[in-house]
Amino acid sequence: MHMTTSKGTKKKVEKVQDSLNGQHPERVIASGDKLTIETIADFARQIQEGLSEADTVVIDFAKNVEVDITALQIFCSACLTATAMNKNFVHRGTLPQSLLDLAATAGSERKEHCKNNNMSCFRKFGGME
Repeated sequence: MHMTTSKGTKKKVEKVQDSLNGQHPERVIASGDKLTIETIADFARQIQEGLSEADTVVIDFAKNVEVDITALQIFCSACLTATAMNKNFVHRGTLPQSLLDLAATAGSERKEHCKNNNMSCFRKFGGME
């Protein structure tokens, strides 16, 4: 496993080899404590790099991450981009309450599977185990 730290927000990025065949790397990106207008540009860059280098990008959320609407916009955009590239963009574990609350307040929570990403949606419970 190779770990790097990005400049600015110091989010850890892990490159993990697919355990089944080792040919399709997975990029895990830690959310850090804050995904807001002040930090989202660096986070979005990490997602773009991950999608260009890996078949699957996984977001690993900090339990009490602070989010604003810019994070929700980035997640939906990344899902669309991943789908267009035949790649996966998912989250690990349960979504943080802050993100669920934001989606509900914005009227954007999902009750069904997304037509673009059937694995997980950043607007409802679910994700990878």
